[in-house]
Amino acid sequence: MRLATQEKISQIIRESDGNTSLLSERLQEEYGVVLAGLDNGDSREIAEKINRRLGADEVVLRMMLEEILKEHPDREFIQFDGEQFSCREMLDEVKRIAAGFLEKGIRKGSRAAIILDNCIEYIYSYFALFYIGALPVPINIRWKKNELYNILEDADVSCIICAKKAGTLPYGDYIREYVKDRDSVRQVFYTDENLYGEKGMAFSQLKACDPVVPEKLEEIAPDDIVMISYTSGTTGMPKGVLLKNNDVYKISKYSAEYWCGDRQDKPFSIAPLYSAQGFLSLLINVATECPFKMISSFNPNDIMKEISKRENTIIHTQPTMWNLLLNCRIIDFARFDALKTLVVSGSLCTPALAERVEKRMGCRLMNAYGLIEGTSVVTMTRLDDPEEIRLNTVGRPIDGVEIRIVDQNRKNLRKGEIGELAVRGYNMAGYYRNEEKTREVLDEDGWLYTGDLAKFYDEENISIVGRCKDMIIRGGFNVYPSDIEECIMQMENIQNVAVVGRDHEILGEEIWAFIVPKAGIRVTDRDVTRFLFEKLSNYKMPDKVVFISEMPIILAGKVDKKVLEDWARHGIPDDKQVLFENQNEQ
Repeated sequence: MRLATQEKISQIIRESDGNTSLLSERLQEEYGVVLAGLDNGDSREIAEKINRRLGADEVVLRMMLEEILKEHPDREFIQFDGEQFSCREMLDEVKRIAAGFLEKGIRKGSRAAIILDNCIEYIYSYFALFYIGALPVPINIRWKKNELYNILEDADVSCIICAKKAGTLPYGDYIREYVKDRDSVRQVFYTDENLYGEKGMAFSQLKACDPVVPEKLEEIAPDDIVMISYTSGTTGMPKGVLLKNNDVYKISKYSAEYWCGDRQDKPFSIAPLYSAQGFLSLLINVATECPFKMISSFNPNDIMKEISKRENTIIHTQPTMWNLLLNCRIIDFARFDALKTLVVSGSLCTPALAERVEKRMGCRLMNAYGLIEGTSVVTMTRLDDPEEIRLNTVGRPIDGVEIRIVDQNRKNLRKGEIGELAVRGYNMAGYYRNEEKTREVLDEDGWLYTGDLAKFYDEENISIVGRCKDMIIRGGFNVYPSDIEECIMQMENIQNVAVVGRDHEILGEEIWAFIVPKAGIRVTDRDVTRFLFEKLSNYKMPDKVVFISEMPIILAGKVDKKVLEDWARHGIPDDKQVLFENQNEQ
């Protein structure tokens, strides 16, 4: 099923040139829908009518998977680490694993934690759980043991899918200890070794089941919860975000229409599947109805080698990864001529980074903004946007989403003024078992207050300025870290930068700039100060410039500014400092 977008309808209206008969014919040809009494009016209204006729409001992920995988059974569905899987093979495996889950008592609404590195078993788990209506709970593989236990307890999981190790941590040992005396966890599906005694079962055994039959499946409604995705915990204990089935479907389909509407592309996604960016990227790739590629490695050399195979036309990753890719030596030997589109999401992509990426890769960038509470995608630039919009904004809302920018009293601000971004459309059902926190961010009219600072760049496209809580008030002036970060990133020898505030007795707050220099390059705080002197107002000048070997990173590649704030207050660990000759110790 193809969903109608406002952009596509507007294009058809323009091409019909006032001829309503031609407009009807074009719409029928494009979407197989006959609409009577059409005029050349509102593209949004026409798109909504078409999508209602197509039944888009009733579709759930089980239906999307069935439709796409059955339509072209022999087509390649995914290539994962070089191994190809056809649509028929994928659907058969998903149905077998779904049957295995059901045999082990996992039902609609059951909560299943997934603790794995990127692997094909992760994808099988997502799809099979979606298929039976169970709720995946993807686990951030950077969480330490106590953080993990808090999430498992909060989500009340009944089964766990894991390996001995994920990322750098021994999660198998953690899970063995956790499930030992907990009757609530009935089963642990392991991908390598059984550390869990009678509760352990090899994931591969699920594939031995006969494919699930329709009679054993419970009905799934459009507004049923499809998964629980926990926030990164940058502002306290991670919160479980409840996402609705039909919302995830629509976000996936609309994004797919913007990425590759001609169905001739082959996307390549580089994102951790535990993150919102990762699982939405997976589902968007499915919704494109094109063969797509994923790999388990996040090594820049491996990524560049895959790109150089010239098998993919779209690549999707986060800005942090581009900071690494642009600074690895292999980029000088890589080939990018097959790429047409670069999609970035997951954290703020500055104009300077966006420009570097476009110029180096030789293709157009789509800059997307979203948050898990808004079902991950809210706004997006379009491929036909002018360069100014692509590089300086995160675009305009996708179909079905409204936005506004408000002051501290949640009153609308004038265009161009900086305030908090509010979103209405595909918002979460709420935080799991946390009505108080839900009420703090979701009002009675359905507006979600994101905590992100933004402004309208023009009449419809917005720019993200930073987080409300990241704003620094120095000497009575509001300072937005992104302004300083953008300037510093224009220096030639800088790989990454993040700016935070530190309490100051006289100024209120002072400005600390943490900088990762390019490998082997000497940079001093004086170099940075001289560079910024002609570019920034004096109240925005950093009070302290420090050099570190790498940024602390959290979920989806975002810089962990809580850690940087702690370093500013209490000192930088010795193994994270970069000291140059004649530079004062930080």
